[in-house]
Amino acid sequence: MTLLLIAIGGAVWLAILAVGIVLWQRSRDGRLRERIKQAAGPLSKGANAEVEPEESIFRQTERRSRLSRAITARYPLINPRRAIPMMILAALGASIVAWLAIWLLQFTPGWWSMPLLGLVAYVAARMTASLMQKRKEAEFIRQFPEVVDQIVRLARAGVPPLEAMSVVAQDTPPPAGPALEEVCEGLNAGLDAETALSLTSRRIRLAEFTLFASVIRLQRRAGGGISSSFSNLADTLRENRTISLKARASTAQTRLTLMVLTAMPVVVLAGQSFISPESVDILFDTEKGVFMLRMGIGMIVVGLLVARGIGARFQT
Repeated sequence: MTLLLIAIGGAVWLAILAVGIVLWQRSRDGRLRERIKQAAGPLSKGANAEVEPEESIFRQTERRSRLSRAITARYPLINPRRAIPMMILAALGASIVAWLAIWLLQFTPGWWSMPLLGLVAYVAARMTASLMQKRKEAEFIRQFPEVVDQIVRLARAGVPPLEAMSVVAQDTPPPAGPALEEVCEGLNAGLDAETALSLTSRRIRLAEFTLFASVIRLQRRAGGGISSSFSNLADTLRENRTISLKARASTAQTRLTLMVLTAMPVVVLAGQSFISPESVDILFDTEKGVFMLRMGIGMIVVGLLVARGIGARFQT
């Protein structure tokens, strides 16, 4: 009887292992078919193919989860391996802060507590990824004019623009380097220059790189020297960055004032708790005090959201 049970258990485990291997192989085949489909679109339709790949088609990439692919599709300049731990920490910290806020404001936890904490964690993770993407975009914009200048110097020395871009891509750090390498990999895989540049610019979604790709495409169609066009492009990129920095500097005082006004109630409340604890106890021990505390925190949060919305509108 014992041998029969062992045999049955072994057969069950072998069946589970076989099913797992089959499902894993089907998943690999599905990813391969999807990758071939993405590559076949631009190869068959040319530069005007309406293809928007989520990641580099021709670059050999490691196995990625759906979460990593989703992050890469929405935030193409950040590394999912580094972003996911930061997003998890931000979500965990935001959930703890939200739970402390519920306790501080003396709300009675109920069925809505867990969905609220989940929503707060999701928003915190999204904001963290968005902040990392903006930092990478700023770094890309900062280093891209120098990249264009290097291509110009090589082009003036007689190197073709696409070959010059391949040489510069090898020595350029992220995030600009991988973008150029992606274009070069597309060219090595058989794509024409217009298609490779179009695919990369659609995936990265940066105006600076789109302008760079447009210059190369126009030069290849119209002919003529590329050095002067790239020089003008580098000057334009530097002027745009200078204007952006000036705009940020002009709004620095407003942003600092907003931060001070946000932190002032917390500082005053903490100081008052040491100077006159009985006046602070009123906010937590009476119904009117708790109501005033809730209203005050709610008004601060609404004010921050409105100020953020106004700032985002004027920045765009």
